[in-house]
Amino acid sequence: MALFGRKTDDDVTDPSTQTSPSPAWGEDGDATPEVEEAAPDQGVTRRTLEEQRTFLLDKVGALRPFGMQIWDVPGLVLCEDIDSDLDLPLVTTARTSGWGVRGSDLVGATEAAPKRLFVVDTISVSDGPGRPLVSGAAVEIEEGAIIPEGVDAIVPTARGQKTLDGYVEIGSETRLYDNLRRAGSELADGTPLLRAGEVLSPRSVAVLAEVGLDKVLVRPRPRVVVLTVGETLVAPGQPLTRPQQRYDAATALITAAARADGATVYPLGIVTPDPQKVKQAIADQQIRADLLVVVGGGELIREVADDLGDLDEAIVAINRDARVAYAGLGEQRTPLVILPGGVVSSYVAYHALVRPVINKLNEVDPLAAERVEGRLTEGVEVIEGSTHFIPARRDAEGNVTPIGGADSELAWDLARANVLAIVPEAWTRAEPGSTVECIVLDDARPVSDAQ
Repeated sequence: MALFGRKTDDDVTDPSTQTSPSPAWGEDGDATPEVEEAAPDQGVTRRTLEEQRTFLLDKVGALRPFGMQIWDVPGLVLCEDIDSDLDLPLVTTARTSGWGVRGSDLVGATEAAPKRLFVVDTISVSDGPGRPLVSGAAVEIEEGAIIPEGVDAIVPTARGQKTLDGYVEIGSETRLYDNLRRAGSELADGTPLLRAGEVLSPRSVAVLAEVGLDKVLVRPRPRVVVLTVGETLVAPGQPLTRPQQRYDAATALITAAARADGATVYPLGIVTPDPQKVKQAIADQQIRADLLVVVGGGELIREVADDLGDLDEAIVAINRDARVAYAGLGEQRTPLVILPGGVVSSYVAYHALVRPVINKLNEVDPLAAERVEGRLTEGVEVIEGSTHFIPARRDAEGNVTPIGGADSELAWDLARANVLAIVPEAWTRAEPGSTVECIVLDDARPVSDAQ
């Protein structure tokens, strides 16, 4: 059972099981091999991007909401409507220090003929409201103090003259509710405050506290475990000791991307491509995961998932054809998704397949992403039948320039890009000047380099 017994709203369907042998997968995050290496008789399903995305989305539902302390909820989705169940202010108070009166007692009052009211009480901020005010009387009241029943206006101190015999003389009329902060005048009982589906902010937290709520029903952040399988990968900060070694950038990239998409992420780092070690790592992490994302190591999937959960392998028509594996782990069918190795390949697969899963767990539109159109400044060779996601730079005029080569796996190319240009699967070539849809990357903005 997952930590805290968290489940999804929807009952998920058992994934289909593939029983044929698995083809070879790219090692150590290298670019995946061409699709010809996976012949149909090897039993690996071929899917379009839309088909694979639909397949994965059918395996998950939105995480079930639970009550959480209000200081922990900024950035989470509210799962209940919040209405005020009290008036603010709770009681009627004086806006200024002065004389609490019945307005009817001052009708006709002038400087030449002031009205004389007997002062029956003095009320400070720390006092209760006092006895009800009768006609012909007044109370001396401090700013912010609770007014007694019967007072319907406050005359400022300077407009009244207190006499030695205990009266106050007021030489002007007043209006109903003058200088009163009336109960419920700022927020009335029953006022809608927050609605289900809103993303809570620190200001939302203040509203919840203001009406006395210390907990609220929210949808928790999906917990995502990220690990990378590779023989020659080295964690950043460690020395490279062999010429074939290189640093693992994919774990950092997918971790940062998932956090930006609202997940709580546990990066596990690099696991050597030993079936038992990979299986043990997955089993150890499953307890704290709503989703496990593995970069590379797909050649081990059958040995890793044979007794951990149902298995599906597919060649997905993304860029050079991405090999993606899925397993539903344990009784909860916790989804495990294995992405192709390589920084760019794994990032493209993340945007195309994993981000929609995280969004659905968060009960957000799976395809929610800022998108803009642009015009290609140069032609791009594509494979018909595949959807291509091309790292590119879009300027303020809408010109989109691809960055890096077709087989590039450099994070540097992604760092220079501010969009992923999408070439639809039906295109055989993207000509210069072609209009393409672009996903805006992270917090990047599609502006020119000169700006």
